[in-house]
Amino acid sequence: MDASLVCSVQWPRFGRLGWLTTAILATSLTIRRAEATIRMPEEFNVEKDFNEKEKWRKAQPHIRCDLCRLLVDHTFQAVGDSTNEDDIYDHIDSICDKEALYNKHQLILDVEKGWQIVPVDVTSEKDKSLGTERSEHTMRWQTHAMKELCDNVIKPNDDEIKDSFLKAAKQRQKGLDAGRDATVASTCDRLRMCRAKDKQRSATTGEL
Repeated sequence: MDASLVCSVQWPRFGRLGWLTTAILATSLTIRRAEATIRMPEEFNVEKDFNEKEKWRKAQPHIRCDLCRLLVDHTFQAVGDSTNEDDIYDHIDSICDKEALYNKHQLILDVEKGWQIVPVDVTSEKDKSLGTERSEHTMRWQTHAMKELCDNVIKPNDDEIKDSFLKAAKQRQKGLDAGRDATVASTCDRLRMCRAKDKQRSATTGEL
């Protein structure tokens, strides 16, 4: 190519530096969207643990609503009537670190309702994933799947959860309490964790 042609290239509107900056920002946003938190325990045996980990990881896209309602409800009760933003943030900051709560719940696959999070004392007769008792190994990786999902889809929405809690507290002060269940449901709807079929299942069964 003729050198004069190379020198005469003009960068539209923003100039060369502007287009370079735009490209860098676009790349940064793409990388940021692809980020995900992957939790790994201190001890991991590939032969023993990999298949079990992946088994429950496949449930993650289907339990977002159940997990949101479980954790938001637990945190809402811990916050109580507080309207102090720092206090609320302290509770939300640890929203995913609830191992005892996870251990009291299990993932089941119901042939009609799909993947669900239910208390350990509730066993679906149509559950094809678990036997009558859950092993320690299964509990460990179910808990792991719930923690990991929380890190990726619930914890990043801490501001929205905080605003929802503050709004509910102010409504209670005015005598307009919508109730805990309504506050939890509206919070998870705001986070877009619950699909139409999740809401329908909750309304008809009273489950998470």
